[in-house]
Amino acid sequence: MNSRQLYSDIFEYSYNSPLVISLVGGGGKTSTAFWLAKEFKKRGHRVCVTTTTKMYSPKKNQADNFIKIDNSNLESISQLTKDLSDQSVTFCYQHLIPTNNKSEENKVSGITCDDIEQLKNGSYFTVFIIEADGAKCLPIKAPDRHEPCIPISSDMVIGVTGAEIINTRAIPEKIHRWHLFSALTQCSAGELIDRRILGNLIVHPQGLFKNAPDKARKIWLINKIDLTHDYTSLVKLAQQVLEQANNLDAIWLATMNSQAPIKERLVKQKLPIGN
Repeated sequence: MNSRQLYSDIFEYSYNSPLVISLVGGGGKTSTAFWLAKEFKKRGHRVCVTTTTKMYSPKKNQADNFIKIDNSNLESISQLTKDLSDQSVTFCYQHLIPTNNKSEENKVSGITCDDIEQLKNGSYFTVFIIEADGAKCLPIKAPDRHEPCIPISSDMVIGVTGAEIINTRAIPEKIHRWHLFSALTQCSAGELIDRRILGNLIVHPQGLFKNAPDKARKIWLINKIDLTHDYTSLVKLAQQVLEQANNLDAIWLATMNSQAPIKERLVKQKLPIGN
């Protein structure tokens, strides 16, 4: 498989059932979710973007449709979606969570994994993209006991890490759930967040891909590569982690807020998605 194949397989493969992609890890999940949604929409898909936790309410230009889902209308999803375009992005949520701080954006609460299964079985949407984790906008984290909330039907799990934290000294205030991160990666405050630390985070059962289904493809997305001081060293580190992490299928190096976000892809030799 060449370096582009897994990337293109995601968008070009003809799926027999709806594709489910879950996003976990540090900051950058929301921008990744809506970039993926836009790319799938371009290819004629009906995309549902949602969350199983909480996330900032998306801007109006990020989705074509906004649907508030609760127990009273979930079973009638066919009625809710009957007038939607065949090529569209729909954001589904449960409740709006207003903020008392005018400088902060409103958040929304998401739907449950069971709700997603029910929506999937309704078969209107062809792709589901789910923000399944929270990180308080910090670039890296370790999951708490109740995290992440990944649907068991996920075909792919993308773990996000901010490049600005890689090859820098560990500052607890810049790492979400520092005490858990420190314990499972064996990282002390002030220690360099290097290949060893990141490799531990990725391969540990309670680490970045905690709760990811065994069958799901696992991609490490290193975001904000424009903030790294040494891109060559970053790529070398990524290649070493990919070689050593048995649970990892690919690494994407990206700047998700740019027009062409994916800058480089590193992929293991493996059968295409769907086989």
